[in-house]
Amino acid sequence: MDGLRYSLKRLMAVLCFLALAAASSAAQERATISGRITEGKKGDALPGAVITVLGTRQGTVTGKDGSYRLVLKPGTYEIRVSLVGHTSVKRRVTAGAGETATQNFQLNENLIGSDEVVVIGTRGAERTVTNTPVPVDVMTAQELRSSGMTEVSQILQFMAPSFNFPRASVADGTDHVRPSTLRGLGPDQVLVLINGKRRHTSALVNVNGTIGRGSTGVDLNAIPVNAIERVEILRDGAAAQYGSDAIAGVINIILKSDANASFSTMAGTASTEFKGLRVNDGGVLQLDGNYGMTIGEGVLHVSGAFRNRNATNRSLADLRQQYLTGDPRNDSPVFTNLRNHIQGDAKTMDVGGFYNFSYPLEEGPTLYSFGGYTYRNGLAAGFFRRPLDDRTVRSIHANGFLPKIETEIRDASGTAGVKGSFDEWLWDLSGTYGRNSFDFFVRQSNNVSLGAASPTSFYCGTMKFGQLTANLDVSSGFDVGFSSPLNVAFGAEFRLDNYIIEEGEPASYIDGGKPIEGTTRLGPVGAQVFPGFRPSDAVNEKRSNVAVYFDAEAKPVSEVLLGGAARFENYSDFGSTFDAKGAIRYEPVEGFAIRGAASTGFRAPSLSQSFFSSTATNFIGGVPFEIRTFPVNTPAAKALGATDLKPEKSTNLSAGLTAEPVENLSITVDLYQIKIKDRIVFSENFNQAQIQPLIRPFGASGVRFFTNAIDTKTQGIDIILRYAQDFGDVGVTRFTAAANVTKTRVERITDTPTQLKGLEETLFGAIERVRIELGQPQRTFNFALNHAVGDVGILLRTTRFGEVVVRQPAGRVNQQFSAKWITDIDVSYKFGGLFTLGLGVNNAGDIYPDENVATDNNAGIFPYSGISPFGFNGRFVYTRLSAAIN
Repeated sequence: MDGLRYSLKRLMAVLCFLALAAASSAAQERATISGRITEGKKGDALPGAVITVLGTRQGTVTGKDGSYRLVLKPGTYEIRVSLVGHTSVKRRVTAGAGETATQNFQLNENLIGSDEVVVIGTRGAERTVTNTPVPVDVMTAQELRSSGMTEVSQILQFMAPSFNFPRASVADGTDHVRPSTLRGLGPDQVLVLINGKRRHTSALVNVNGTIGRGSTGVDLNAIPVNAIERVEILRDGAAAQYGSDAIAGVINIILKSDANASFSTMAGTASTEFKGLRVNDGGVLQLDGNYGMTIGEGVLHVSGAFRNRNATNRSLADLRQQYLTGDPRNDSPVFTNLRNHIQGDAKTMDVGGFYNFSYPLEEGPTLYSFGGYTYRNGLAAGFFRRPLDDRTVRSIHANGFLPKIETEIRDASGTAGVKGSFDEWLWDLSGTYGRNSFDFFVRQSNNVSLGAASPTSFYCGTMKFGQLTANLDVSSGFDVGFSSPLNVAFGAEFRLDNYIIEEGEPASYIDGGKPIEGTTRLGPVGAQVFPGFRPSDAVNEKRSNVAVYFDAEAKPVSEVLLGGAARFENYSDFGSTFDAKGAIRYEPVEGFAIRGAASTGFRAPSLSQSFFSSTATNFIGGVPFEIRTFPVNTPAAKALGATDLKPEKSTNLSAGLTAEPVENLSITVDLYQIKIKDRIVFSENFNQAQIQPLIRPFGASGVRFFTNAIDTKTQGIDIILRYAQDFGDVGVTRFTAAANVTKTRVERITDTPTQLKGLEETLFGAIERVRIELGQPQRTFNFALNHAVGDVGILLRTTRFGEVVVRQPAGRVNQQFSAKWITDIDVSYKFGGLFTLGLGVNNAGDIYPDENVATDNNAGIFPYSGISPFGFNGRFVYTRLSAAIN
């Protein structure tokens, strides 16, 4: 990690040198363009509007009074002004040396957001939502905050039907960083960008039975909602443009960059009827603030947030026998309704902040930087260990114990860059470093093999992931006789990844050799619920890759937009890959267009999939097994036929149409097919008698590993309709209807290695197959009605989450959980010219998912499955107070 920091410092020094050099070589003559941006109807100032000088890297944002100022070389420029929720405007402005040209702009409100400028999916001129050749959704800051939800992933799930965020529970670290997905694929098959720059992933590997098992994704919830200006979701394969992970699509989060200030507080709690009882738990308190300021011609915007969420619990009574047979305490009335488990949201406390800075040098490049830091402390429970359990040291926990996993998660990132123009070429040079660390602690537990000397709290180790990325992007437009300039872009990327596992304290993993109290049987080893990482599990692995890309886009005729991209990458661990993409948009009649794209893509196996290692003692049929997760390059894994991981390869096809038949109405329909070859999965436990001679020499009685086991095909359709109507004094009504239908099928399962013949269900079996094919909603519908009149705003939203299916291991049958409608209501009122008060309820109908089959779920203690896309907390009520200072 020290090497990464040293490399980052050197990169920042180079960037600063280039910026100063470019500034000193700039021409001395200056021209100024200034003016004011106002709202078209009322004439009010519009702070935060973005002014872009097309064909250059220069631009600015308006201040509190709507004014702006640009210092440029003398000449004629095309100036574009855009603001979320408004129609963008362009003007050509000429300014001579030593002169100040005044150009004011008026922006009219765009009621359906069809004119939102997007930067994702193109390296040419920024395009709007409806004139892109592939589907792009835009969620504005106002939309993100118009609910009682405080997590980015949860908000996106209720706004984008193709996005899924299930609520895992009793799943170790996954309780604390829950994975999200796009188009029914894996959490690691969607690329996340911040201001167009690659975001690092979490260090956590999801190894339990949840959606995304075996994957490592980006923790979107580490980004405070109040720091976000908008979210762009590119729903199409884009690995040829952006590199690894962009199989399902790309999520680009744009940070706020204005010079305004705002503050808000939100408080809420679950208020639900659970099994006939009134329950109030899961209280949430959030405080956040934003402050933007001008620094010369530049802007610095800082955002900070604090969130405290208490745990929820929807477990039922544990009716099993608690004590050893013959113990009179088994007959105690208290055990007829003993609620000793916790199923629900983990208790978490988050605090963090982000910044976004840009500073244009006079007549030269623009310096920019952004980044943030988030700290999360979480506490979640495992399975209760009964007093009669062999996993209980009875002299310590005479009445059993509920072990808990505490985590400390630190997430930090920073980007610094410089961008400018040279003749007709635009260039952007940047460096990004991101790091996530995940510390595990176990509380209220014991290590049975240490007997009565066992501690009850343990430090179990740390996982870390760091990523250093350097990018150079160059682009220019050429007049080749087409309807529009031919935009050409090319660039290079260097990336260095580092994955670390640090061992826990000895008591968390050591074998003390003590028998189970009252028996001669050896006790299970390690801290109960999460044994610590052993010295043999510790790793510190690095890999690097270099990429080059080429991108072109043009309109040969005014009705046709063509685009293409190609990318070559070379990885230090598995070699090279080449991918390409082509896209077209044809608009025969203004307001109606068809579009389509075809591309190849890839996802490099994560370092965690290649090198994750852990050890746990599992009791199967009363027999202890030392279950080891071995990296595929170790002798133990190779003894079972494991091979080095290969990148996943994809082929993406999409076709769609866009229509704006009348004013304030837009319709988009997009079909897609995604084929993935050599998809990486995480095997089950190999502990059968036939493989014992193969793994016993490695100190294990059970083994699992990652493998390129399957090929899958995903097909689906996205439909989005937006409509708005201005009723004058009665207010403005906006309506959105969206639907996603998707289906994934496993098309091929790799041949089982000779050593594992007959164990196909362990390598890739029915449980994981059902999770991949049916574990996420195949039909999701979303309807939202937003009405604003005067100072009052009303939001009604209802979402249908389709059926999901779980393979119940005990009965070896599939259990289907039926579709549910979840309705949210939010009412807000602006007063005092500064404040907004909001009241709302999420899941107003107090809807719960279908219950688990009791016999397959720990004697009916856990009534709900963590696969539920909307969780199982029931109704949530909240209030929100905010203040905007412009």
